[in-house]
Order: sequence, then structure tokens, then C-alpha cells
Amino acid sequence: MRKLSLFILLLLSSYTISLADFPVGANEKGEHLKYVIHYGIIRGGKASLKIKNEKLNGEDIYHATLTGKTVGLFNTLYKVRDTYESFINPKTLLPVKAIRDIREGSYKRYNEIKFDREKNELTSQRSGVHKVPEGIHDILSAFYFARANHFNSDLVEGEIVKIQTYFSDELFLLQFRFMGYETINSKIGNIKCYKFIPIVETGRAFKDEDDMKIWVSADANRIPVRVQFDLFIGSLRCDLMNFSDFSSNSLLNKE
Repeated sequence: MRKLSLFILLLLSSYTISLADFPVGANEKGEHLKYVIHYGIIRGGKASLKIKNEKLNGEDIYHATLTGKTVGLFNTLYKVRDTYESFINPKTLLPVKAIRDIREGSYKRYNEIKFDREKNELTSQRSGVHKVPEGIHDILSAFYFARANHFNSDLVEGEIVKIQTYFSDELFLLQFRFMGYETINSKIGNIKCYKFIPIVETGRAFKDEDDMKIWVSADANRIPVRVQFDLFIGSLRCDLMNFSDFSSNSLLNKE
């Protein structure tokens, strides 16, 4: 249950990286996306991501901070308070540092990872130094990299995007298949979206490889609009509820 809740919360939340136009001059102060998670008709959790320009050791970086938590009945049954951070080089879109702070029920874990691009190594606070493939990502930066480089009109239906990541102190190959276009009736209106199916491990939580689906707006913003999971225990859905930019505090929708 612990690993499942982490995987679900991370994927549906980390896919919310939304600074689609940062490299080409979008709002330089950053943006904020908020999502609500439902299990059937029951509201089970919230996810939020803020991303903005900062400095780390005197260098410009993009700082993405993801938080996810359970609410209501789910919070009583199994309390989750998860935070992920990624510090991303704005030129290469590769992470220089990542933080994972997990609180799920009685389980707690904190880890920091620093990346050495010259040596193709990373240093985990928990497990030490590891040799890794060139261009390795943390899982949060991987979605931003995918959004910036793969979510466009060049996508061919059936194409599989693969990105090598380091997650939970091990190598993890992130893969998702483009399934074409679909219009989603969302909280902020009808939105034409790219539809993706991540390739997941079957047997433990998912019955089939296509039991998880992600819809990303097929426009310049490329904002994740919906994530849906069909699990052994039922269907879980995450929907975009709120968007704002830090410069104007304008909202597409208020909760």
C-alpha cells in the first residue's frame, strides 16, 4: 500500500509541471497548479505544484516543489503528506538536486540527491555515490523534460517516449505511449488534449498496462488536465481545479 500510494501520488502530481513556455519567455515568476483527487465520488486528496526561477549556489535554476496530501476519510484511514523538490538547470533541463520527503501513515523517509554531470554520478544522502547513465533525471524533472521536448505535433500515435530516471534509490525507466487526441470536459472548459498511457507494472495494483491514462492540453501550455487510474480496488481520478501565475495572481478557476 505504501509503495502504491507513493507511486500514484507522485505520478499524478509530478505530471503537473506546467512552465511550458519558460524556455521561450513565459511568466518568469512562475506558475501554480492545483488538483483534486477523487476515488469514485469521494474526495480523497489534493496535489499542488509550484515552479519558479531561483538561484542555487549562485546559479540560476528552476525550482519545482510538489506537495500531495490526503483529505477527509482517506486522511483518517491513511494519512499522506508528501513533498518532492527538483532543482533544474534551465539550459539542459537536467536536475542538479532533488529532495524527497515522504510521510505516509507511520512511514517516513527523507532523502536528498545531488547530480554530478561531469562524472555521471549522483550522491544519495541515504545510499552514497552511484554511477548513472548520462542525462539521468529525477522523476519530477523527467516530466518537465518530456513536456518541453516531446509534447508537440510531432508525436505519432503509438510512439513510446522513454526517459531514464533515478527514483527511490534505484534506476527507473519511465515510459509512456501516445494514444492520439481527445477532448476532455474539465473544470475549466472543454480542452483538446494529448492522451498518454504510461507503461506500468501489472499484477500488483494494475490489471493491464493501459490502466493509467493521462491527458495533457494540446496547446502552448501543455498543462495536465486529468489523470485516471483503474486499479484492482477501483477507479481513481485526478482533475485540474485551479491555475494561477505569480505575476498577476490571475486564476482560471477558483475553488
